[in-house]
Amino acid sequence: MRRWIPAVGAALLAAALPVCAAAEGPVHAGDRPGGADTAQIDAFVERYVDEQGLAGVSVALVRRGEILHTAGYGHDSAGRPVTEDTPMMVASLAKSMTAMAVMRLAEAGEVDLDAPVRRYLPRFRPTDPRAARITVRHLLDHSSGLASGLLSPDRQAKESLREAVAILETMEPAAEPGVQHRYFNGNYWLLARMVETVTGERFGDHLDAAVFTPLGMDDTVAFENTGRAVEEIGGLQTGHASAYGTTVPAPEPADFAAGAGGVASTAADMARWLAPYTSGGRTADGEPFTSAATVEEMLTPSAPGGRYALGWRDGTPAGSDRPRMSHGGASFGYSAYQGLYHRGEYGVAVLSNTFTAPVETAYPIAAGIMDIVEGRTPPASAPVNAAADYLLAALTAVSAALGVRRAVRARAWARRFGGRSRLRPAARLAPRLLPFALVCGFAALVALSGADAGFLRLWIVWPALGVWGLVAALANLATFCLRIGALRRVAAECGPPQG
Repeated sequence: MRRWIPAVGAALLAAALPVCAAAEGPVHAGDRPGGADTAQIDAFVERYVDEQGLAGVSVALVRRGEILHTAGYGHDSAGRPVTEDTPMMVASLAKSMTAMAVMRLAEAGEVDLDAPVRRYLPRFRPTDPRAARITVRHLLDHSSGLASGLLSPDRQAKESLREAVAILETMEPAAEPGVQHRYFNGNYWLLARMVETVTGERFGDHLDAAVFTPLGMDDTVAFENTGRAVEEIGGLQTGHASAYGTTVPAPEPADFAAGAGGVASTAADMARWLAPYTSGGRTADGEPFTSAATVEEMLTPSAPGGRYALGWRDGTPAGSDRPRMSHGGASFGYSAYQGLYHRGEYGVAVLSNTFTAPVETAYPIAAGIMDIVEGRTPPASAPVNAAADYLLAALTAVSAALGVRRAVRARAWARRFGGRSRLRPAARLAPRLLPFALVCGFAALVALSGADAGFLRLWIVWPALGVWGLVAALANLATFCLRIGALRRVAAECGPPQG
């Protein structure tokens, strides 16, 4: 959902204006020993939430399986303080949890990662024979060859993993299995359905029994549809979108998420989730959970290109001496990030109930926490998102003002360009329909794809940009209609045009 946003916002990043947004003080379980200055972490995150105008954030810091710090800052959409126990959607970050469920089945000898997925999903009968060669590992590292497009079948509304797999059967692979890395939610729908087939359990129930419960993640819940998650999960509230230096509620549209997303967790539970990755497979309580070999395999990139592992991504910046494995997630009203640093010695998780554009805000919080852990001062955070929104607000005002000006001057324009020829005014008017055509085209794409109508809100996933687009479209449509009317009146006064 976010891939188009950086390109659209790139021209807006030069301005930086102050943000006035209040954030409440941290609520956490108390400072814990272990080498991290938790007071400094609290001060940094609290300041960052305030500067970026976020609603609420929670964080977790783990070292070698020990939970060093968990805390919450700001508020949820009900106005309650965010704490370490506040549930938030983790979106695509949940892929690493699905991968762990699969890896535990592999440890038990019930799944072979290099076997065709059809061995465990005999009812998966793809129409394209190439898809029959997709292995479990291909799904885990997104090298199956399956991919999504603007109108591809995977965008159709669906209510179950059975329906999702039936849709994927009809899709033509974009590449041979194992040749390209193409990030695609459908890979993890297939994995979730495979888990159901192998275990005989509903995917969410198995994820809870095999992963959440053994790790002590008592407040983490799996769900299938984001549009119903707030109703189904106790304590989960509507997320937010950033807009003009503040936040606005952003309800999630109906979207199938099982396996590829579909998890709500807390900072306290995310600390327990990261513990095995920093301790050779042991829980935060020191109990065996998975093998060190499984952890290493999950964190070893296997996809073509060498950047994606099994539910984890190599997030090391080019030229950096700070290697990290990570995964992020974003929905309409939430964003999340998890990272493993110092070759798995430290784990950091950041949950936010605010989706921001054009610049994400979950990862910079994790990076700042690690700066503090390493004895450095986190860099100052410029309120780029608010600055971009203010610039878009100015463009919105300009678009509206120009629309009013054109409306007032419609008759004068008609007298100037009307004359006795149709071609000249037509050439001048045609571009005025382009913004409105883009809005209508977007709505048509949603309808033709079969997606839920709630996805029309994607137009305003970045509210300031969406508002500008709508104002520009309506202003230009009004200009078109008023000038056509003025041309007709002028024509009636001057006689029929020629040409």
